[in-house]
Amino acid sequence: MASKSKSVLISVVVLRLLALGLLAASIVLLYLDKFTLSGDTKFLFKDVIAYRYVIATGIIGFLYTLVQIPFAVYHASKGKRLIRNRCLPEFYFFCDKVIIHFCYFLCFNGMHLSILWK
Repeated sequence: MASKSKSVLISVVVLRLLALGLLAASIVLLYLDKFTLSGDTKFLFKDVIAYRYVIATGIIGFLYTLVQIPFAVYHASKGKRLIRNRCLPEFYFFCDKVIIHFCYFLCFNGMHLSILWK
């Protein structure tokens, strides 16, 4: 049972690191992205307000994941939480829900822009 619990905690750390890397990559790709409409008009992400929202959402998700990684590493290495009160799991749960909604809106805006300009 202990090895199963340890493997779950390690997978949480690995998934948090994967999420951090993917969020960093998406921020960089969106920032460097250029697209051209008919008539040789070039746009950057700065020219479209929805892209600014997408970048801001990516940065918020990146910062949240960056804050969560040390807590996950400590929990995986020591087997106990850094802050041991009852409200912390609920705090993690609701913060994760807020970040999921931010990421949902990020995906929705990105898809909307892609469909709008095709």
